[in-house]
Amino acid sequence: MITHNQNVKFWCLFTSPFFIILLGFLTATFFNQFIGGWAWIPLAIVYWSLLGFFIWTFKDNKNLGDWFQKSKKAPFWITITMLVGTFPLTILMMNYHMFDSIWLIIYWLLFAIINPWFEEYYWRGVLFDSLLTKFPKWFAILYTTILFVISHPLMWGVFSYASKSYHLYIYLSVAGIIWAITYLRTKSLRYIILSHFIVDIGNLTVLTFLNIYLPPTM
Repeated sequence: MITHNQNVKFWCLFTSPFFIILLGFLTATFFNQFIGGWAWIPLAIVYWSLLGFFIWTFKDNKNLGDWFQKSKKAPFWITITMLVGTFPLTILMMNYHMFDSIWLIIYWLLFAIINPWFEEYYWRGVLFDSLLTKFPKWFAILYTTILFVISHPLMWGVFSYASKSYHLYIYLSVAGIIWAITYLRTKSLRYIILSHFIVDIGNLTVLTFLNIYLPPTM
């Protein structure tokens, strides 16, 4: 039987994406006035802190390592997940020359290493698991994917032109759905985090935040 406190916790977590996106938007808007694209740094700190808070608060008795357990057999979806991750590497291969500073490389690598852990443990971890207790699988997939996609233009898109590209919306929608299905099939975030890491590497994240790299159509 679900207690009142459990019900309150569920709805707090259910609505948390809106709170996170709102604070992210306000942070990006404020710092963008003073430091432009470098607002990605305070935004990342605020965003990861919020994700970390909700992950730790709502994971209940589940250990973080449980989400990173050895994947159950689902070779087809693991393969699709990895293919989704490698697709953006073509962007890196054609534009690697834009890294004209060692600091840009360091920031780019740090973001790609840190970001997937927070995002996947939140979007496809605690939030997704919680939704499955009250809603059908299709709703959990769509809810987490839609809000995950929307968060990009509303937060990073405040200062990054590439984060408002419709190409990105399409790609993230496909990736979000595939990652969610893979999690359902494997009960693990292991390959999803790896795929997400490769995506952040290939998408030249920090270069797009600073508008050094712009998609061809922009």
